[in-house]
Amino acid sequence: MDITLRQLEIFVATARAGSLAEAATRSALTRSAASMALASLERAAGGPLFVRAGHGLQLNDRGRRLLSGAEGLVKGAEEWLASARGEAGRLVGRLRIGCSLTIGNYCLPPLLPAFATQHPETTVELTIANSADIAGALRAGAIDLGLIESGAVPADLDAERWADDELVIVAAPSHPLARLPQPITPRQLAGTRWLLRERGSGTREQSEALLARIPRLAGTAEFGGIEAIKEGVVAGMGLALLSRHTVARDLATGRLAELALRRKLHRTFRLLTYPGQHLSTLARGFRDWLRETPPAAT
Repeated sequence: MDITLRQLEIFVATARAGSLAEAATRSALTRSAASMALASLERAAGGPLFVRAGHGLQLNDRGRRLLSGAEGLVKGAEEWLASARGEAGRLVGRLRIGCSLTIGNYCLPPLLPAFATQHPETTVELTIANSADIAGALRAGAIDLGLIESGAVPADLDAERWADDELVIVAAPSHPLARLPQPITPRQLAGTRWLLRERGSGTREQSEALLARIPRLAGTAEFGGIEAIKEGVVAGMGLALLSRHTVARDLATGRLAELALRRKLHRTFRLLTYPGQHLSTLARGFRDWLRETPPAAT
């Protein structure tokens, strides 16, 4: 039985999404059409490639062994099409971008409509995770490009500056320190409690560097997301160090208060690539576009 590219695309999409329904949506197919394509592929391959896990699907051992080959075929077909159309100056195909939370939730999404307008035959798949996980996904070939705010870049990855970011200390407007004349000093932060991101986050690294300068902390609490941290700060649980991109609206509305330091805290957003991974025409085109397109000022 012949195997089609569409069947391989459904196989790869289901493996990544863990859900046939999600794979069908990403592939612009009905669920029944996606199910038929996957069933036909499994028959041609000589047996099941997935096992049911709750409401989703997970690769079985055989499926895991065959996934990389299928990914290579799908990517090869996309690159061939991109190359064929590239002579006309068009970018086409699917681009997988991995972003740390600050960039993926606040900085990159507002920029993507402009890219889509310029290159309507492209599809961007955005993966959002902490900086350490993005680096791992790049090594594994699960994404084409990475964007992180981590200060420490793994030695086996290539990194270039994309944009600068300012970090600010935020507090509930009712916090005693918010009523003091600004700026304040690290010594005035003595005895404060802090809400931190999880380990592996770039923001966590910068927070720990700041906390090392503060005497007698009252304690810390760890959260897995930026919005949860902001809600905790609003509720009076403690202070947090966050990107200005993530709190600009909250500061403007008075929902959060900024505790200014005399010396502003900055970091760099970095664009990552993996030297061992071939960049498609689309990935190179997006990288070049991104170099000329910084996040909106806050």
